[in-house]
Amino acid sequence: MSPRRQSRIVAMQILYQIQLTAAPVPIVMEQFWQSQDTSAKLRPFVVQLVEGTTAHLDAIDAVLQNTSENWKLHRMPVVDLSILRCATYEILYLSDIDPATSINEAIEIAKSYSTPDSSKFINGVLDSIQKKHLDVPEC
Repeated sequence: MSPRRQSRIVAMQILYQIQLTAAPVPIVMEQFWQSQDTSAKLRPFVVQLVEGTTAHLDAIDAVLQNTSENWKLHRMPVVDLSILRCATYEILYLSDIDPATSINEAIEIAKSYSTPDSSKFINGVLDSIQKKHLDVPEC
């Protein structure tokens, strides 16, 4: 597994924990580092994803709410929401990462960490976000 995917998984796990505990980001990250054997080489990208996602959380959640028809954010499984938030941050704010890569990584993480239908849902939401916010023409 690539270091980037490993970093995305760790970021998803930290975002999940933040959502469940409502604890401050630095505390959750420190507790995570202490309790998990996470490679130091993964940490910079993990920190970028977690801090960037939480810094832009209101804007990300607004985009997700407007894109995910018939789904309120509070009704989404927390794993799916964490994956969506992180990938949306990448799509909207990290111009050095191809949006298709962010979407594919989110789908693969969902296949491993969520329900069988989650990857389809996540794909649909993120594809819509990419098209709406990046003015990507349809093929």
